[in-house]
Amino acid sequence: MLVGRLRRRGKKLKEFMLTIKTADSTEINTLLSIYIEKVKWLRSMNKPLWDESQFTLEALNKKYENPVFYVGIINNEIIGGFILVEYDRLYWPEVTDNSTYFFHKFVISNKYCGKNYSDRILKWVKEYGREMNKKYIRLDYDGNRKPITEMYTRNGFNPVDTISNQHVSKLIKAEYLITGNN
Repeated sequence: MLVGRLRRRGKKLKEFMLTIKTADSTEINTLLSIYIEKVKWLRSMNKPLWDESQFTLEALNKKYENPVFYVGIINNEIIGGFILVEYDRLYWPEVTDNSTYFFHKFVISNKYCGKNYSDRILKWVKEYGREMNKKYIRLDYDGNRKPITEMYTRNGFNPVDTISNQHVSKLIKAEYLITGNN
């Protein structure tokens, strides 16, 4: 699916088309590299979130049942991505029907941060959920991180629970209700 916008540069219009697609094996490897880049950057900023060991294909396949990797592409360059799964037995074990996509491991390459791509990707995920007749998009995030909290809030995700785990003291479980698919 394409998500585009035009931007004026001088007297010319330049189009920045964002393509979001299921990742092939080469694209998954690029996405894994972006995750590692983000892990290292967060650590350098003294804001560790993830660990490199989480970002191998084996580790992600083990953690998420049948993960589907998606990438966002601008001008043939992968700018980030995410995982969608239909079941999340770790954080949402009570959800056993097929009504939900669980959104995990969202990342945007540092080069593309601050350019509204996260909002555009989240909009795409919500529309894709609607097309696939899902009732919810559910996710979890570190509630101690103000920018992440603000991003999910402005994109319509409502907190439904707060839990903790070994990495995060305030893990927010949030959901977006897809209207029209009830």
